[in-house]
Amino acid sequence: MRIAVVGAGLSGLVFARELADLGDITVFEKSRGYGGRMATRYEQGFEFDHGAQFFTARSPAFQKYLQPLIDRGVVACWHARFAELDKNQVSTTRDWNDAYSHFVGKPRMNAIGQHLADGLEIRRNTTVAALQREADGWNLADGDGNALGRFDWIVASMPAAQAAALAPADSSLRRAATNTRMLACYALMLGFDDPLSLPWQAALVRGADISWVSVNSSKPGRPGQFTLVVHSTNAYAEANIDGDPKDVREHLLGETSSVVGIDCGSATVCRLHRWRYANADKQEGTPFFIDPETGLAASGDWFRRGRVEAAFTSGFELAAELRGLFA
Repeated sequence: MRIAVVGAGLSGLVFARELADLGDITVFEKSRGYGGRMATRYEQGFEFDHGAQFFTARSPAFQKYLQPLIDRGVVACWHARFAELDKNQVSTTRDWNDAYSHFVGKPRMNAIGQHLADGLEIRRNTTVAALQREADGWNLADGDGNALGRFDWIVASMPAAQAAALAPADSSLRRAATNTRMLACYALMLGFDDPLSLPWQAALVRGADISWVSVNSSKPGRPGQFTLVVHSTNAYAEANIDGDPKDVREHLLGETSSVVGIDCGSATVCRLHRWRYANADKQEGTPFFIDPETGLAASGDWFRRGRVEAAFTSGFELAAELRGLFA
C-alpha cells in the first residue's frame, strides 16, 4: 500500500507516523521545514515562534500522545504570567501552571515537527500541483509537470483553500474544502538588545488591531535575547491581506507600542510574516475527509477549528479510520 501525504504540518506528520507500519508512506512538503504553523523564524540571532504560540491538550488521546514528547523534553509547559488587556489597560491576570497546562515546543516550537518527522520519508521543497486518478491509483506531478510517483491513497493535509485547489473538480473533497473559510493573520516579530519591562509574558488583547502579544523569550529553553511576537486580529489581516507589507508592519508596530505602553521602534529586529490561512471557524462533524472508493482523504485543523489539538485529532482519527479499512 503506497500512501502520499501532501503537507508536513502536524496532522500530516501524526497521520504518517500512525500508519508507518502498514504501508509505504511518502510525505510531500512545499517548504523546507516541518510542522506547518508550529513554526520558528530566525533573524540576526533572535528566535521567534511566529505561528502557533502555545497549545492545550483536553482530550485523553492528545494527552497520551504528548506524554512521550514531554518525557523527551520536546514539549514543555509554559508557566507564563497571562493578562487580558482592553487596549493598554489590564483587565485580569493569572498565572499559567500545571493545573491547566499551556504547552510549547522546546527549545522552540518547530522542535515538535522536527521530532515527528524523524524516520519518515519526506520530500521537502516539493509542491504537489496535480493529481490524476487512474485505474490503478493516483499519479502525482509538481508544478512543472514532473512525475512524483503513483500511489494507492492520497491524503491532503493542508489548509482548506489549498486542498480545494488540489482536489479533482468532481470530488466531494473540493466541495467541502471550498465551503470552509479560513482567516488570515499577520505576525510581527520584534527582537531587542535590552529587555522591555512588562508585568506579563503573554497577553490577549481586545479593542485594537492586534489580538496577542507574548514575550517569546520567556518560554522554556529559549535563548536569552528578548523577543516579542505579536499577532494581528483576523479582521485586520483579512481587510489588509494584500496591503503593502511596510505599511502593515508600521501600523502593527504602532499598535504594539500603544498596547504595551513602550515605544517598540527601538527594536533591533522588526519583521512581518503573513499567514494567509491561520484560523477557521468552529466546525462540527467528522474531523477528516475520506472517500474509500477513490482512495482520497484529507486532514487538517480546519475540520474542527484552527488549533493545534484540532490538527492532531484530524490526523490521528483519520489514521485510525484507514487502519480499520486496511484490516
